[in-house]
This record gives sequence, C-alpha cells and structure tokens, in this order.
Amino acid sequence: MQLGVPGGPDGLDFSPLADSAVLNLETFGQGGTHVLLGVRCIGFGSRAFVELRAKNVALGTELVAPAGVRPQLLFCEDEVCDLVPITMMMGGIAADAERDGLAIELTVNVHNAAGVSGTDSRRAVLSTQDL
Repeated sequence: MQLGVPGGPDGLDFSPLADSAVLNLETFGQGGTHVLLGVRCIGFGSRAFVELRAKNVALGTELVAPAGVRPQLLFCEDEVCDLVPITMMMGGIAADAERDGLAIELTVNVHNAAGVSGTDSRRAVLSTQDL
C-alpha cells in the first residue's frame, strides 16, 4: 500500500506522496474543494475496496470517503495496481480562512474480497493557491 498523487505528463501516473508534501485544493468548477490523490496496491489483484481519510492535525476534524459497495477497478502492471486519480472532498476540514497551510494526515485503507488488507498514512499541507 502506498499513498500518492497523480503524476506524469497526463496526470494518470502514480507518484509517491512525500511526508509534508503540499496538496493544492481544487474546485474543478463544480464548487466544493477537493484534493487529487493516488493509491498504489501490490498483491491485491485488479479490484479493491478503497477508503480515504483526512484528519485536521490541529483540530482533530476527520473526513471519510468510505469504500464503495463494489470494489474499485485498478490499473495493473503485473502485481502493481494503481488507482489514479482519485478525488477526495475537503469541505469541512477547516473554516475557509484556515485551509491554507493546514496540516492534515491522510490515510488509505484497502481490502479485497479475498481478505487481503493494507493501510498507509502520510502527513501533508493544504494550499489554496489554485482556488
């Protein structure tokens, strides 16, 4: 298991998320705020249930993007399978004035129908530069 972000020329490649990396909040013209993430799974097969969590380090506020009722289809090359990009809503993580520079802890929990499971966590900092 590994948390990441979209990379490459088309934004469809997996890039590992470094601890304390800056994540830009995005709106995509629909309202609300999101961050773009990626998830790398090794040994889970081509489908897995993916849950994302984001925790405001200062206040303890936590957002959860639960795994769906059906497993996500992953893009695989041999045993390495990626889910890129995946968006996570950030509305409610903090008051608007507090989002820029906000320290968060991201966690991904993954499991498959065969009972294989894994988790990864990274700290990151939100940026409102693109809003």
